[in-house]
Amino acid sequence: MAPFIHDDEQKFFLPTREAQRTGGHGAENRADPDMLLGTDSRAAMLDRAEDISVALEWKLLLPLLARGVKDPRPSDRRQVLEAQDENDVQACMEQAYGSIAQAIRKAGETAVTMHSLLKDNLEEKDFWASGWVVKKANSAEPLEEEKSFSGYVWVPVEICSPKMRFQDPETQARMQRVMDVLNSSHRLAANCTCEVHIHLGRMDGRPWSLPTLKRLGTLLWLAEPTLRSIRDPRSPNFHNVYTWGFAMRRHSRLARRVGELATLPSDEQGTIPETHVLDALQGPMAVPAEERMALIEIWKTASHLELGQLLSGPAKKTRRLGFNFSAFGEEDERARRNPRTVEFRMMDGSVRADLILGWLAICGSIAQSAVSTSDGRFAAAIRTSLRQRIDEATIRDTRETVGHRRGREFRELMQALGVAAEHYRGLEEKVTREHCLHLCA
Repeated sequence: MAPFIHDDEQKFFLPTREAQRTGGHGAENRADPDMLLGTDSRAAMLDRAEDISVALEWKLLLPLLARGVKDPRPSDRRQVLEAQDENDVQACMEQAYGSIAQAIRKAGETAVTMHSLLKDNLEEKDFWASGWVVKKANSAEPLEEEKSFSGYVWVPVEICSPKMRFQDPETQARMQRVMDVLNSSHRLAANCTCEVHIHLGRMDGRPWSLPTLKRLGTLLWLAEPTLRSIRDPRSPNFHNVYTWGFAMRRHSRLARRVGELATLPSDEQGTIPETHVLDALQGPMAVPAEERMALIEIWKTASHLELGQLLSGPAKKTRRLGFNFSAFGEEDERARRNPRTVEFRMMDGSVRADLILGWLAICGSIAQSAVSTSDGRFAAAIRTSLRQRIDEATIRDTRETVGHRRGREFRELMQALGVAAEHYRGLEEKVTREHCLHLCA
């Protein structure tokens, strides 16, 4: 009996979803023509909030019940499919994916499986704009807890949404309906080998302008430690053992470059030409040298290609970081054929719709702040993140636990970004609880 379905020969590295926009409440950002020299010729000259697209990749495990075996969880009223043949990898995957696609259709959406696409000689990109795709999650595998349920055959599942307009109120509602239907009808499970990925780009599929991407890179560099605090520090995958999504501040070419620049005189390091960034850095706080050097390097880049490679790692394992700019770096075939999106690939696997949709709202708000520089959110988020990085290097108030400090910092950043409490509160509680438990363990 096969306890786990994991077909290593069937790697579906097809494109994910179309690109998105970044802006805030109807505001827009026009690229400086002088900064577009050497950039992607497809890039937009005008970035608007209403053009932002968002798409979800939800990686899970789904159990099938081996034939002739009693249900190890009889109290769970949700269905568990009996495997047609638990020793046939292909049959188990087709059965599981077909059941999930059928449930998504019951939620009023279009859904197909990767198996059906391949049989019909179609490509996943044909459904980026219109339908959900159900396929294999390459990283997902059962661990001890899942294996303890004797009789289950675990199938790794990735559920990919179509790209949707971030500012459309129906976007969250549609995703909520799909998650509710799936959670109520299937025994979905998620462990540390599963993740939630969010893709942000433009509805028209064009790359963001280079200045918008630089602002996004600037904010993510400064805010990364606070945003990555959503990861459970007790997880076996905290250091990306099972998945690839390493920290930009440690594994990118930019991180390496900052280390090299530390030996140069400050007058040889350059300047930051972007007024929105310079304005945000003004104030009583002295900007640490390494942060200033990093931002200078970001704003030195002359093309999407150069920026994408700077914000990616030099090795295959580190190319797709937690904030994944590799689609712009185009260093491998997968990156070259993927849509021009920035991917947030750091959220722990979860079946909780409130956490997933909260994180989606946060990611979209970050993108909005990079497009819409006139509403104050970008500057507020930069200042908040910079203060938090400075505080990390100083003596902290010992009356505040690490968990409560992490939770407070997360809340402060969310408020600076203008994220509604209903979207971030669950994740704030997760951050506080898990970082407190980590120290007590």
